Formats: sequence, C-alpha cells, structure tokens
Amino acid sequence: MPLDFGTLQIASIVSRIAFTSVFLVTLLRHPREIYFAVWASALVSSLAASFLMLGDPPAVPLGAARGAVIYVLYGASLAVSWVGLRLFHERPLHLPLAVMLTLGPGLLYGGLMWLGVPVEWCFTVLFGILAVSTSLCAVEILRTPAKERLWTQYTVLSGFVGYTAVFLASILVIHFASERLAAPESGVYALLFDQWCGVFIQVGYLAMVSERAHVRISRLADTDPLTGLPNRRGLAAALDRRAATRNRALSGALLVIDIDHFKSINDTYGHESGDRVLADVAARLQNAMRADDIVARWGGEEFLAVLERADGAAAVIVAERLREAVSGRSFALDRGPVAVTVSIGASLVAAGEAKIDAAVARADAALYAAKRDGRNRAVLNLPEPAPQARGRVA
Repeated sequence: MPLDFGTLQIASIVSRIAFTSVFLVTLLRHPREIYFAVWASALVSSLAASFLMLGDPPAVPLGAARGAVIYVLYGASLAVSWVGLRLFHERPLHLPLAVMLTLGPGLLYGGLMWLGVPVEWCFTVLFGILAVSTSLCAVEILRTPAKERLWTQYTVLSGFVGYTAVFLASILVIHFASERLAAPESGVYALLFDQWCGVFIQVGYLAMVSERAHVRISRLADTDPLTGLPNRRGLAAALDRRAATRNRALSGALLVIDIDHFKSINDTYGHESGDRVLADVAARLQNAMRADDIVARWGGEEFLAVLERADGAAAVIVAERLREAVSGRSFALDRGPVAVTVSIGASLVAAGEAKIDAAVARADAALYAAKRDGRNRAVLNLPEPAPQARGRVA
C-alpha cells in the first residue's frame, strides 16, 4: 500500500504536538532549564508551518506571499533550535544572526519569487540558508571537546547532519535532476526523512539533558565541593579507570600533603578564611602537578597526590615543587596576607601492591616525620625491601 502524503502530514503534526507537550511539561518541572521553552517554541514554529502546508501538493512551488510566511516559520524553527543548543551549552547568544536565519529563508524566497526569479534559484537560496542553520546546530555539538561530549549528543548530531545533507542534495537535484523533484513520491520521501530527523533531534534533546544531569550528579559525588578536586571516592574511581585503560599494576609514588598549623588559621581568621586557604592551596597544588598526575582532597586539610612513573628522586622533586608553590607566595585574606606552608610525606608503591593503602600508610609515617622535624619540608619513606631467600650451604 503506497504511503499517502496527507496522512504523513498529519502524522508529522501529531508528533510535533507530542514533543511540544513533553518539552513544556518538563519546563514546568524544571523552570530554570529555559532551553526547553526555546526548543518548544521551535516546534511551535514548524507546527504552524505544517498546518499552513496541509493539503498542498508536494511538487507545486509556493507563491511569494504564502511562501514567505511558511519559510519564515521553518527558518525560525531551525534558528531557535540553534539558540536552544547555545543555551544548553551555556554559550553567549548571537541574536542578530538568529534573526537573520529566521527571516532570511522566507523573505528572500518571497522576494525572489515576486521579482520573477526562476524557481530553481529561489529554492537554492532557501535550501542554502536552511543548510547554514542546521550546520550551525551540528557545529554547536562538535565544539564540545570529544572527551566531554555526551553520547546522546550524537543522536541530535545525526539529525542535523541529515537535514544538512538533504538541503544540499536538494540544491543539486533542482539544477541537475529537476524531474525527480517534481515526481509525487519525492514529497513523500522528503516528509518521511523530515520525520526521521525530527524524531532523532527531539528525542536526542530529552536524552542529552537527562544524561548531562546524571553526569553532573556523578561528578558531585566524586568531587570535593570546596576545592573542586576529586574526593576519596573520585580518586579511587580515577585510579580504577587508569588501571583498566593501561592494563597494568599500580606503580609510581604517593604524596600526603598537610597544611601546617591550619587550626590556628581557622581560629585566628575564621572558618571562611580557612576555606579560602584550602581552595587556594588546592589550586596551587593542581597548577604545580605534572600532566599525568592526580591530586585529591584526602580529608580536612590533607591532600593526596598520585604520581605516575615516579621513583624516589622524582617524588622528592615533585614534593619540593608543591611545597614551594604553597609557601612561595602569601595568601590574601580579608585581614591581610598570611604565610602558609605544607608538610609532605612521600612513599613509593611497592611491586605487587594492588591498592594504595600500604603506600598511604608509609606516606603518613613520612608526613609525621616531616611535622616532627619542624614542618614545611618533604620526607620520603621507602618501602622495606623484600627479604631474600637464604641459599643452601654447600
């Protein structure tokens, strides 16, 4: 049974109404997520255009006035989708460009038709501007670094890439195979593809919002809110991921870093100033770390650094660099600059140790020695050598 163009138009309208309702209901539940309102308005624009197109034969070009109105609505749908993606990614808006992309397709199509320009060139301009809009939507997704990109964003990306490909292909067909565009089935195929891309985009919007919320909750569970560093859980997860990726046993060195006389800072300057010192110390440690190393807040005023590919000498060098990063410049507090120092205990992860617990215990012992010997220093505690088997007496 052949597909009926009118039935497909009704199905397209119904699906747009359904997605608009879902976006608006979601907005009521999450009023701060304003991009839901923007995406709903994009659907309303395309919905209005679909109503105005009801019953039109697919192969008959629209007149100047009617075409201008309908294609402004379609242009608004894509331009507003782009605006919603920029809001989702927390990027600044370019309203003049959004207005141009909204009005350009319809006004140029209508103006060219009114001037008597051949239909194929009217459609070339129309599809060209629409392709720019869909390309910008795809670019917004691709601008996110690959390691930070959500998996569900690829669903939305496929929809916009599909639209862009169809618009550009339509321009080629208009100029080199116009008889195919005039065939009745071309409108059916175009509407089917439009529904396919639209469903991918709208379902993708909902899915990527849900995925981002899940990622943020996971990050909150793994991150210390004051310093922004991984907490104990986050550090354990990072070490597990690293071990799985590199498929080898844990190796390297550990540093336990403790702020000297932190209680007196809290008592003298207040807990708010103490929190500021903690955050600033964390930032200095982070900036002084090597690229592949990890520093986490271990608890209270203690931090733990995990150094990859580090022997005893390298561990001491990094520890001294971290110590100097903290003590080399005073901390600006409301009551004036304050000098802050740290003591550091270092240890190596011994061969065969699958967990860091034993190495942390050795680093804690080294930290205690650094405190005992006057603070503001780094001490290395090497693991005990494995006992050698005694040979037989000849």
